[in-house]
Amino acid sequence: MRLVVTGASSFVGAWFCQTAARRGHEVIGLALETPLRLSGVTTLRLDLGGAEAASQLAAQRPDVVVHLACKVMGSGPAGGPESAATRLNRRMMDAVLAVGAPILYGSSTCVHWPKDTAYAQGRREDEARLAASGLPWAALRPSAPYGPALPGHQPRHPESFHTLARWVRRGVVPVPGDGRALRQPIHVEDLALAGLALIEGGLPGEALDAGGPEALPFNSIIDRLAAAMGRGPARKVHLPLGLLVRVARRLPGFEPALLAAASCDDPADPTALIQRSGVTPRRFEDGARSLVG
Repeated sequence: MRLVVTGASSFVGAWFCQTAARRGHEVIGLALETPLRLSGVTTLRLDLGGAEAASQLAAQRPDVVVHLACKVMGSGPAGGPESAATRLNRRMMDAVLAVGAPILYGSSTCVHWPKDTAYAQGRREDEARLAASGLPWAALRPSAPYGPALPGHQPRHPESFHTLARWVRRGVVPVPGDGRALRQPIHVEDLALAGLALIEGGLPGEALDAGGPEALPFNSIIDRLAAAMGRGPARKVHLPLGLLVRVARRLPGFEPALLAAASCDDPADPTALIQRSGVTPRRFEDGARSLVG
């Protein structure tokens, strides 16, 4: 099957491309930055927000478009003026829908958060457009994907669990808020395998949460990651969210609106995804060993 993957240079995108190629699919990874160097993956530079994006994408003759490209930084708060990031994400979805091929879409569990953000509003809008398109589709909403870096792959934005692992090795970890908010981490390979199973079995026309088998407080994630490294518990320095949001407004690489939602629980019950895909995500303790090994 010929799969065209947008956002292929991201951590999740590169893992999806590599996993699909290993399963025998013909994979074309699209990226705005330097082409990837992944075995069995053809990579092309394409500006998905550009005026010719739809025709360039259609020229690749995809059997399925896997749409993982997304602009997060600069999405702004919910209810504020529409941002450049929101407009770019909408143009990218315009291009993907115009191809007329089946779509596997990378959404987010942020659609469930009680604290709304413009990014979450955009994910909901995209899901609604997919449902109304008449095309075969599915959306995956991962909670905290994690896993090892692929050899030779350097994502433009640091992967959050890789950053967390560096802090744990140092023995002191800054924690936004009280660290009690729940996350349900899913190994990035399990996420890719589940998505591929949906493609291979026929896209079911629904949005599915993608999480590991257990929802964990952030404090517990840190402790389990330290245990996977063979270390004792790292010291946690809990920082007030309000202070972090104010600081984030002055620093590049942070989205204040998303940071402000760090206290929201982010569970992702994988039951429906397991039923549809047949893929059972591994426990965080098992997956963490691949992250730190």
